[in-house]
Amino acid sequence: MMGIYWDLFFVFFKIGLFSFGGGLAMVSVIQQEVLAHGWIPAAEYARIITISQMTPGPIAVNTATYVGARVCGPDFVPAFMGSFIATLGVSLPSFIIVYFVARSLEKFSQSRLVKEALCGIRPAVIAFMITAVIFFLNITVFPIDNATSESSTFNPIGIPVLAVLFYLHYYRKVGAITLMLISGIIGVLAVSYTHLRA
Repeated sequence: MMGIYWDLFFVFFKIGLFSFGGGLAMVSVIQQEVLAHGWIPAAEYARIITISQMTPGPIAVNTATYVGARVCGPDFVPAFMGSFIATLGVSLPSFIIVYFVARSLEKFSQSRLVKEALCGIRPAVIAFMITAVIFFLNITVFPIDNATSESSTFNPIGIPVLAVLFYLHYYRKVGAITLMLISGIIGVLAVSYTHLRA
């Protein structure tokens, strides 16, 4: 069991150390690592991301916590340890970096090398975020089948709901919590309608 704990810590420490741009930018990086290690199938990872967005806290931390529990579970103690270790791994690099930056913030912020490095990192952050958007768009329009872990049939309500929510959020400034509730209700109604027709 110690082997899997170490693997979880190392993988999520690496993700936390080299992922820039916040939680959404880390979604595709975590996906690559988790699928490469064969820890979780694609269908379940899609559900993990959805749950991580719905629960309070940063999506990267929530995802690490869930993955750790899933990989080391189902018993409580191993699942708890897996969650703790994965969460520690993904969070620790930020604590270390921020600690040293905070001690010399003015010097750090004026550093030419830091400014040049940030200019180079920004395009990579955008690339990570675009990858995450494509991932979410794909599982929204073509939901992943739980049995085969492959994209299933076309979801006809995905694009209209996406368009309406984007309009409400971007142009009408409707809050994210309200939109999450609206989309959740739409999802329940859509699934209920599909089951009634079946």
